Amino acid sequence: MHDVLVVGAGPAGSWAAKRCADRGLDVLLLDAAKFPRDKACGGVVGDTAVRLIGPDVLSILEREAHTNRLFYDWKPILDVAAHMYFFKRRKFDAYLVRRAEAAGATLLEGRRVTRVDVRPDKVVAVAGGEAFGARLAVGAEGTNSVVGRAIRQSHHDGACKYASIKAEVDLTSEAIRGLGVDDPPHQNTYFLPDLVGFGWLLPNDGSVNAGYGAFVRHASGLRERFYDFLAHLGIPPNDVRGAQIPYLPTRRVYADRVMLTGDAGGFVNPWTGCGIDDGIEASERLADVAKLAADTGDFTANTLRRYQEASREQRKWIQARGRWMKALDLIMPVGKPFPRWVKYVVKATARWA
Repeated sequence: MHDVLVVGAGPAGSWAAKRCADRGLDVLLLDAAKFPRDKACGGVVGDTAVRLIGPDVLSILEREAHTNRLFYDWKPILDVAAHMYFFKRRKFDAYLVRRAEAAGATLLEGRRVTRVDVRPDKVVAVAGGEAFGARLAVGAEGTNSVVGRAIRQSHHDGACKYASIKAEVDLTSEAIRGLGVDDPPHQNTYFLPDLVGFGWLLPNDGSVNAGYGAFVRHASGLRERFYDFLAHLGIPPNDVRGAQIPYLPTRRVYADRVMLTGDAGGFVNPWTGCGIDDGIEASERLADVAKLAADTGDFTANTLRRYQEASREQRKWIQARGRWMKALDLIMPVGKPFPRWVKYVVKATARWA
C-alpha cells in the first residue's frame, strides 16, 4: 500500500511523483512504456516549466528560441515574440523520470494500467495482471486516461480534442539551415487553407521536429495530408507518430482518492496544443494537496477539491480559450477549406496565444 500511485510518467506525472516524494510521501509511478521513449509532441517548453524544474534541465536543451514565425498558405504573415525551449521528448521525459526516482519515487516501466477501482479505503490499479494499491491515485496518462474514466472525468469519448501527428527527422546541419529555422533558432507555424488546425517546424540538434494538428472532427486523412506537408518541405516521413490532445479541461480534476493532471485533466494551452508547462504547473499544486490529504488522513473529495480551487485561475484561462476553439470547431463545415478571413483572425489573435 503506497501513499500515492501515479499512472503515467510523462512530464506532468513524473513531476507530480517527484514533488509528492519531495514531501515525504511513498510514491509508485507506473508507465506503459520503457524509458527513454518518444512522444507525438513538438517538445516546446516555456519559462514556467523551466523555472519550476530548475536550470539543470537546460543541460539537455536542444535549442532556445525567441520567435514564432507564422505562415498562411506558405507565405509569411507575422513574427510573434515568444520565448521557447526546444527539447526532444525522449530526453526530456527520461530526465524527469530520473528526477522523480532520485526524490524517492519507485518507477515500474512496461506496466499499462487497464483498470482502476476506487474503493472507500484505497484505489487499486490493475496492470499486466498485477494489482497495485494506494491511498491516492493520480491520473497523468493522457487524453484517454483510465484513471479519469474511473471517476467519469475523461476526454475519451468527447469531441473537444485535437488529432496530432509528428515526425522527428535526422538531417544534416546544412539541410536544417536550408529550411530556415536555425539561424537564429525559431519555430515556423503554418496555417493552410485546407487544414482546420496548423503545422509546425522547429530545429533540434541534428534533426527537425515537424508536426500537424487539426480538430478531431476535421482530421480525416490526416496522415496522408501530413506526408504532403513534409514533401512540400522536402523532409522524409521518418519516425511518424500520432496522439490526441484535449482543448478543454475536464469538469472536475478530483474525486474521492483521485486527482488528474496534465492532458488527463485538460491542462493544455488550447491555442497551441502545448501542455508541458500547464501540466507541470498543475502538478505543483497537486503535490501540496496530496500532502495535506496524507497528513489529515482524509482522501475524500472534500479535501482533494482544494486542488481544483487552487487551479481556478489556470483552468479559467484554459476554459476561456478552449471555448473559442470549440466555437471555431463547430462553425467550420467538415471538409470545407478555411475562408480567407481566417488569415486576418490568425494575425489579430496570435499575440494572445
